[in-house]
Amino acid sequence: MECRIRVNERVVKVTGKHHTGASIKQAAIAQDVSIAADFVLSIEDRPRKTRIVNDEEEIRVMDETCFVAVADDDNS
Repeated sequence: MECRIRVNERVVKVTGKHHTGASIKQAAIAQDVSIAADFVLSIEDRPRKTRIVNDEEEIRVMDETCFVAVADDDNS
């Protein structure tokens, strides 16, 4: 089953519903989202609320699940 998630507002297609933070970043990089594997990944739990997803943490995704990936030294 394919899901269309968003990473930094770009659509990223992933297969299945269970992914790690690292696998989400890898899928985004493979689909030309301008991020790197060492970026910090956050999931939007609800509007304007995010939480960090560690590389080894497994999460369940659905269509339109939104993520933000920023460089580790980004203070935003």
